[in-house]
Amino acid sequence: MSKFIKLLIAVVLFSVGTQLFAQDKEVVKEIVEHKFEQHQMMKYKEWEAMHKRFHMKEKRKIQADMKYKYMKRKKQKRIVTLFVVGGLSYYIGYEMGKDNYKNKKHGWDKPSNIWRDK
Repeated sequence: MSKFIKLLIAVVLFSVGTQLFAQDKEVVKEIVEHKFEQHQMMKYKEWEAMHKRFHMKEKRKIQADMKYKYMKRKKQKRIVTLFVVGGLSYYIGYEMGKDNYKNKKHGWDKPSNIWRDK
């Protein structure tokens, strides 16, 4: 074989080899880009989930504050109702009762109205 044919075979093999190697690099590059995109997507999904949890916590916090305010108002209303009803019942039961029995005997001093004593 002549030197020219050997050189021609070497050049053809080298050119075909580099093209195949370049294609392999492109495939590897595509794989790396695909992995990078997957990694970015995974990070985005993690961030999105964290963001969603944060908003859920905020929503729960707002709901808890609203519940606290509602319960506080309800408690205040109960206390006011208790004092109003207590004061009214005291006035009706004790003060009005005093006026009705002012000059009458009551308790141990009251004469017994038993039928045998008559």
